[in-house]
Amino acid sequence: MSEGELYRLRRVVERLMAGHREALGVIGQEVEDQEVEDQESSAQETLAEVQDILEGALEDARTILEEGGT
Repeated sequence: MSEGELYRLRRVVERLMAGHREALGVIGQEVEDQEVEDQESSAQETLAEVQDILEGALEDARTILEEGGT
């Protein structure tokens, strides 16, 4: 495996980990706020936000991996 490939893989892992950390933070905040807000609408918003975060991380990872294929 070349140094360029290793670098891209490191970037992918770092981006996915950052996305997961961010998603976990959103979930943690929702758990803390659960008693205060309307639980159903708040949970739906949280799920949508987590979905956006993880989809963004996945798309970024794909883009990074594709950089080596061109």
